[in-house]
This record gives sequence, structure tokens and C-alpha cells, in this order.
Amino acid sequence: MDIKPILNRIKNGDRSAFAGVVQQFQQPLFGYLGRMGLTQSVSEEIAQETFLRAWTKLNDYDPARAEFSTWLFTIARNLALHELDRASNKREVTSDEALPEFASQDKQPAEVFSQHQQRKRLFNALHNLPVADRSALALAYFQELDLAAIARVEGCSVGAIKVRLHRAKQRLRQLLEEHYE
Repeated sequence: MDIKPILNRIKNGDRSAFAGVVQQFQQPLFGYLGRMGLTQSVSEEIAQETFLRAWTKLNDYDPARAEFSTWLFTIARNLALHELDRASNKREVTSDEALPEFASQDKQPAEVFSQHQQRKRLFNALHNLPVADRSALALAYFQELDLAAIARVEGCSVGAIKVRLHRAKQRLRQLLEEHYE
């Protein structure tokens, strides 16, 4: 779905059109924030704050500088980093509620349990990565942004993102292998 017509309607005074923005980006934002290591309730709060800031700062958005999704994910990333910094003293392990659920139609209980355990191991390994690595991995592999968009969200060069993704995948692989040893 092309976001430009919705943005034009909003700029022309159709306040209700912003619901289309929320509808299009709500689930991707929740997924991204959950993969950053936030609980579902904190992810919902940050997503809500992201949409509120996007609404109030919409006139600051410049389509020539970045795609709308990149701009929106940058807002979410900054809010998530602030929340993670604020909560870093607590360093609590995120509960299972932040794990993404996938449809388990026609699956045996053992298979569902096994998949849940695999997701839990992956989530725990991701949680042990630095926040910048988690963010880059989530943007690349879950939100499927291209390297240039990830670089804009993260505020660094494409080369730095390539290196960060490579090192993050190596570290993630190492963490998962350590778990199985």
C-alpha cells in the first residue's frame, strides 16, 4: 500500500486519514520493538508514542530525505533506545509475551512446544546482543529494509551497517551454538 496518498490527505486536513498510517505500520512497529527486547506492553506504549510524534511532527517529514517508513522507524528506534537506557539498571529478562507468535494450525503439541522453545532461545540470544545489533538485525531480517534505509534509521553509513550485520550474525550464531553445547 502506497503511503503517499494517505500523507497527502493528512496534509490537506483529513485528520482521520492518519488511521491508515497506524493500520499500515502498527504490526511492523510492534514486531520491530519486540525484537529490540521490549515487552509487549512497553512495545505498545512506544508504538503509540511513535505515532503521536509522527502526527505532531508530520510537517518535519521530508520525502526527499527518506521513505516514510524509515522516518517512522527512526522515531521508534530512538524512543526504544531511550526506554532501554532508562531500564538498563533493572536489566530484566523480557517475558515470553514479547515473543512473536506464529500460526500453529494443524501442528502436534510437541511440534508447537519445540517451535516455542526455538523462538525462546533465539529471542534470548538476540537479547544478549548489543541494542544496535538487535536493531540492525530486526530492520534487515524482520522488517526487510534495504541497507541504505537501515543506515538512515541507525544514523551511520551503509558500510558500517554491513559490518554491524555481519558481526551481529556471527555473535548470534556463537550464542546459539553455546546454548547447544
